[in-house]
Amino acid sequence: MIQKLKLLTFLLLLVACTQPQQLQVTSAAATTTPTAETGTSTNAQVVTSVGKYKLFETSVLNQKPYANKFTEVELLVQYQAPSGKLVNFRGFFDGDGAGKGNATTGNVWKMRFMPDEAGTWRYVYSWTDGTKGGQGSFECTEAGAGKGVLQPYTQNPHWYAYNGTEPVWLKSYYETGHGSIGQNFDWVKENVYSKFIERGYNHLQVNWLLSICCFKQYYLDGPEPETLDLALYEEGKASSTMNLDVWRRMEQHMGWLNDQNVGVHMFLGVDGSQNEGPDWSKLSPEEKDFMVRYMVARLAPYANLAGWNFVWEVPGNRESHELGFARLVAQYDVFNHLRTYEDEFPREHHYHLPEYTFAAIENHQIAAPAKTLERQLWRDAWTHHMACLLGYAGKPVFMSEGNALWRRFWHERVGATQDDLRRSAWACATAGASFTWNGHEKEYELYANGPSGLPFHKSNPFITSAGYIDVLSQVMSSEVEFYKMRPHDELLAMHQTMRVYALAEPGRQYLVFAPDGEPFALKLAEDTYNRNSWIDTKTGKKTAASSVKGKGDDTPISFKAPSKTTDWVLILKQE
Repeated sequence: MIQKLKLLTFLLLLVACTQPQQLQVTSAAATTTPTAETGTSTNAQVVTSVGKYKLFETSVLNQKPYANKFTEVELLVQYQAPSGKLVNFRGFFDGDGAGKGNATTGNVWKMRFMPDEAGTWRYVYSWTDGTKGGQGSFECTEAGAGKGVLQPYTQNPHWYAYNGTEPVWLKSYYETGHGSIGQNFDWVKENVYSKFIERGYNHLQVNWLLSICCFKQYYLDGPEPETLDLALYEEGKASSTMNLDVWRRMEQHMGWLNDQNVGVHMFLGVDGSQNEGPDWSKLSPEEKDFMVRYMVARLAPYANLAGWNFVWEVPGNRESHELGFARLVAQYDVFNHLRTYEDEFPREHHYHLPEYTFAAIENHQIAAPAKTLERQLWRDAWTHHMACLLGYAGKPVFMSEGNALWRRFWHERVGATQDDLRRSAWACATAGASFTWNGHEKEYELYANGPSGLPFHKSNPFITSAGYIDVLSQVMSSEVEFYKMRPHDELLAMHQTMRVYALAEPGRQYLVFAPDGEPFALKLAEDTYNRNSWIDTKTGKKTAASSVKGKGDDTPISFKAPSKTTDWVLILKQE
């Protein structure tokens, strides 16, 4: 009965939008710019094909004159899935459709969508001012399908999973080229993004989403920027000063990464006040609502949007800032992408609130109530481990700004080394958390290549750290079923508590990180474990470990690493 009512509703909408003229429908990979037509709204029904979880895009013309084309009319769209499910979404004004135009010029509106069912999708669209709407359809195929939307893993929300069901280990890098979207895209693709993909990275934390500040941070060994006019809008005036060329440039990067199934987490987010950009608080409530609706219409159909974030280091509970922003995103994002704020002090946080679906954290005020009392500890692995444990509220934790994990900015400020970086990465993983890192050196002296560039070149000393991250990712992805494991430091005994950490699925598999071969004992469930090995976290070399029989919590089993000259991971598994 419910399905019949849904179908009846959809058919009524189709009737309301009959007698269409011409709509140009294209897949994202073959978008064309519509030409001017007579009439006020042009529409057609041309079927195209798009892979599941990939971007569907169609353009429609509206010739009516508006004083502000961003705000005086809205394009509303209802999509019907092959199953009959109805999804209400919206389109957006896009100037001439190719990066030019403003609030008064241009006649192109676009509709974007991310289909999650194979088969024929149908849609109807309407205008809020009564302009005649239209209809269309497209095919969604399993061929060319993407991974889907990153969500908390339903079976174990310490971790992430595509669509909540397909666990994925995030191999993440913090790419900091704010102004790189002003450079030639093909150069950035070849010299930056392709390097990450070659090394198996599936997630990037970036500064250009959204583009609100610091545009001179581009790759100095690349081509001169085509433009540095990269501010998305003028402070306090989002709906009247939107820079459509900046949207085009951001989406060029976003779209290519989406095609490669590389997730993108926005680090700087929407508030530029901490980076000499437009202050979110200077927007009126109406402008904030517009801004969220508009950017959701443009960005949410990209499956690889891997985290709406307000900005770095905010308290989390301000209705006028990060909490209100997250609430608006939750209201308008029908694809339910991850939402967060970055908490510098995760000892006291607000990640339990429903507006937030994961925790993005830093490792400050873990040991003392004032930063001045503990600054010397920010390089230590244990502050990263504890921060991840403290930030967990039944939702995945992402160490967004681990101080020992950032060569750029933090290493010189806290005296961190590559040993600290390696140990802090393992400290996060054994706390049941994901993390991002970087191995390039400067902010405004940014290079893709060379000793201070991306850490994948022989001349860069941090190629060593890139190798450490490769080892960790290989262990987590191939040596254990990480998505079944949780932090279990309470199973350890006879060890240095701030240095040795345990991740486990008790009775099935155990992973213990022991820096410098620290001795420890482990409380093993009563069973026999004979798929055991020690792994050197610097080189990845495996050494066989003896079979062991668990004796329960009352009788911990002692372990001694093969040497004290490196950091070891012990893996114990049942047959």
